[in-house]
Amino acid sequence: MTDRKAPACTLAAENGGFPSVQVWGTRGMVSSMHPAATAAAAQVLHEGGNAIDAAVTLGAAIAVTSHDWAGMAGDSAWLVYLAGPREYRHLDAYATCPAATTPQLLVERFRLDRRRDAAAFREEPPGQRHMGVATGMVPGTPAAWCELAGRLGRLPLARLLEPAIALAEEGVVVNRYFAGALERAVPKLVPFASTREALCSPGGELPREGETLRQAELGATLRRLARHGRAGFYSGETAALIVEYCRRHGGVITREDLAAYEARWRPVLRGSYRGREIVVSGPPTSGAHVIQGLNILEGFDLAALGYHTAAALHLLIEATKLCLADRRALGGDPDFLPIDLGAVLCKEEARRLRETISGERAAPRGKRSLAGASTTHIVVADAEGNLVSATQTIGSAFGCGEVISGTGMLMNDRTWWMALDQGPNVVAPGHRANIGHAPTIVAADGRPCLALGSPGGLGIVQYVIQTLVNVVDYGLDLQSAIEAPRFKIEDLASRVAIERRVDAGVRRALAAMGHRVEELPEWTDRVGGVEGISIDRRTGNLLGGYDPRRNSLAAGIH
Repeated sequence: MTDRKAPACTLAAENGGFPSVQVWGTRGMVSSMHPAATAAAAQVLHEGGNAIDAAVTLGAAIAVTSHDWAGMAGDSAWLVYLAGPREYRHLDAYATCPAATTPQLLVERFRLDRRRDAAAFREEPPGQRHMGVATGMVPGTPAAWCELAGRLGRLPLARLLEPAIALAEEGVVVNRYFAGALERAVPKLVPFASTREALCSPGGELPREGETLRQAELGATLRRLARHGRAGFYSGETAALIVEYCRRHGGVITREDLAAYEARWRPVLRGSYRGREIVVSGPPTSGAHVIQGLNILEGFDLAALGYHTAAALHLLIEATKLCLADRRALGGDPDFLPIDLGAVLCKEEARRLRETISGERAAPRGKRSLAGASTTHIVVADAEGNLVSATQTIGSAFGCGEVISGTGMLMNDRTWWMALDQGPNVVAPGHRANIGHAPTIVAADGRPCLALGSPGGLGIVQYVIQTLVNVVDYGLDLQSAIEAPRFKIEDLASRVAIERRVDAGVRRALAAMGHRVEELPEWTDRVGGVEGISIDRRTGNLLGGYDPRRNSLAAGIH
């Protein structure tokens, strides 16, 4: 039998002997990537709101405090467990391409030449067609807040948005993490007069650590949503401001595009891993590939190989490369494309893929780069057993960089995440992008025991799988599993970046197996920011998982 103490001892060494700080709750739990947002959602639980209410509050607050990773004019994927009927639901609130958006339109807007700008025709081209409202798609997150609150919540939407409105109008203190993000994004933000007006001081400077950022126009936009519900964003004054700004600055979103937007309830996907049920969001998210990766790994005895040994990490890397190689070929909008996930979810197909893995040598699975580290994740649990695991984003860091004048909102850059060449994820009117989001809930004996997810673009599936392996195979508690050093597969050939808390000898051994190992700092948000909640099956108490890599905080309700 594997010694369960061994992984904990190794992790303690990796972390320099510093212990994890656990956050427990008895009647609820919240975790997010901003302390003020976590506190606001915890207060909603204290006041009798359910997990869905608190998640809406949390999402709105994150949209005010974390423009680097989320925004009101962004989109989101929501995985909900309802304890009463014991059912799972997936709400797809992804952005949709405006009716006028076509590959040719973007080629003309950005003056692209196929011979000179070949990379710009692929998904997520570095440094190309990523700035300005021309990249924007019809936002989905406000529709999600309204749908969740109206259908599944207990408190009025206006109450749920109060904390976000207060944070916008009274101000949020800029912390070190956000200040650093602003500094790095200067080339993306300052070219736009509307962005300077919304975020900069009268002297034209972006806020620094310890300063207060007040956003009156964003507060007013939230107030219209609170007062009028869906119509307060998708028609009326806010819609008029979006449409007029786009008309004047190269965007193509119309009133008709906004009025037609719908958040869609979609089926969840189910799999299993070592006796646990794995429930994930379905297309157009990438939840299926979490199940696929775990199916491949299930045939290896990772526990016997040992925690963070070269042999175990090699298999983790190789299995994850296989499911990432499949992801783009199958990804697209299920409203427009037939998507057959049978092979992805099938354990027999996973066995076939597993047999292609060598235990001694890394194998290339393509040339595609897997760069990117954007997005935010939130998790909430209440006393009744309801759970929400949701990924909310604005696309890339700070979206397209351009604020819609009069609204305070940075617009998303979702067309950047789609291709201009034909394929399942091509820009097309009404289509949603295929994104790496993977909200996940794990159940044992028919009851949820863990909810988690991560930001990180094409790294999300990687970080969710690594965290689950830490919990299931190595017996780490959720907080320790999140704090454990991670790797990020940077391309499908052989490049993998690893936090240097992993033993240097292990990293050398991986390099000898053919992995091109890149050393990362001891702690870095380049490997995501996992948020999660685990439920003690014996006591029912809740352990909050928060990621120190991304300014996260969990709060327990007692």
